[in-house]
Amino acid sequence: MERFLVVGSGGREAALASRLAEDSAVCAVLDHENPMITGLAERTGGSWVVANTRNPTEVAGFAETEGVDYAFVSSDEPLAAGVVDGLLDSGIKAVGATRAAARIEWDKIWSAGVVNRVCPGIMPRHRIVRNRDELQEALAWFAAADLAVVVKPEGLTGGKGVKVMGPHLETYADCQDYAAELLDGRFGEGVLLVERLEGIEFTVMGLTDGVHLVMSPASYDYPYRFAGDTGPGTGGMGCFTGPDKALPFMTDSDLEACRSAMDRVLREMRRMGLRFTGVLNGGFFLTGEGIKFMEFNGRFGDPEGLNILQILDTPFSDIVRRMWLGTLTGDAVRFARRASVVKYLVGPEYPSAGQGIPFSINAGFAAEAGASIWTAACIRDGGSLVSLGRSRAAAIGALAPTIPEASGVVEDVIAASDTGGLEHRSDIGSEPGLHELAKRAAGLRAG
Repeated sequence: MERFLVVGSGGREAALASRLAEDSAVCAVLDHENPMITGLAERTGGSWVVANTRNPTEVAGFAETEGVDYAFVSSDEPLAAGVVDGLLDSGIKAVGATRAAARIEWDKIWSAGVVNRVCPGIMPRHRIVRNRDELQEALAWFAAADLAVVVKPEGLTGGKGVKVMGPHLETYADCQDYAAELLDGRFGEGVLLVERLEGIEFTVMGLTDGVHLVMSPASYDYPYRFAGDTGPGTGGMGCFTGPDKALPFMTDSDLEACRSAMDRVLREMRRMGLRFTGVLNGGFFLTGEGIKFMEFNGRFGDPEGLNILQILDTPFSDIVRRMWLGTLTGDAVRFARRASVVKYLVGPEYPSAGQGIPFSINAGFAAEAGASIWTAACIRDGGSLVSLGRSRAAAIGALAPTIPEASGVVEDVIAASDTGGLEHRSDIGSEPGLHELAKRAAGLRAG
């Protein structure tokens, strides 16, 4: 039995470990003792350690000692820290972007430059600022054009640093204050100012061996804390995919526009001599002017990756091998034609830190309903799970013929569980929400 390494302790890594455990031994380098990952490692004859997941030397040393055959690295901070580079240097078959290639995610300004170079038609109007004078000039330009602004830090922020004019920043003066705070506090990083797009945000993830790009079904994420997309931005409260590759509000040509842009970016990185394997994660907007680019990530999204791993009908170990060998063609990857819904349980204070909360999920009920459970920022204490209070505690997912049916299964599991006061968004994948998305999409196309 081959040994596969995952790096990280979130729900995404728990989902990866779960798929790999189907036919392989799971090894893991963890930030904390994620109960699901440690259990899978022990059950499959693998191993685990709590260590610095952002330290290439520590991760590679563990992989060498434990005789790891393949590593799959799909978390932003380890990729940005060069963990894949360290594994490759140690002779480990590592899948994931090198630090230089992961720049497509950890440097938003560089990423915007790549997109603007190879597919300028999908790039929103934007300005790059590196000091207060440039900031003032850029905001004056946006104001003169009557364009609302999105303020994006140059580097990684765990999905919580981007602020949007309207939901988070009321005026151009507020944008200036926040951008100035970033310029002063992020050690020489610049700030990317982008026009706020009016439309529907969605994600498409492409599995790649660096040459071939296999598109997964598109997914719709819920990045705001409360129902109705209100409250602060989060790491993602949940997500859904439909039974087809395109979401219900999308056309095949929308999906093709995304695929074309992602393929061009992948080819450009290859031209630049960058080694990118794993997952190219594209964030896009459906607008009245067509498809527009929002951001690229160099790994499975969380929660979007949980949806894709649920509907993946090909052993994930085989996909990792093909990513390494360069043989990941479209006929080698299958997805179930089922809808997938995932919802996260979080503390009342999230995305701010809070107290640990004991909770339990009715695993027997979930199994009978065909639902999946993934532990994330929690530990096991005796017979209970306890949230760590700093991030999302656990995720529950389900498959069904339609999105609302899958959402209903997840709601049933949550209702049958003792969540201890943890909260979730019940509107994820709901019928009224889907009707609203369809209405918005029709309005965008008519406009």
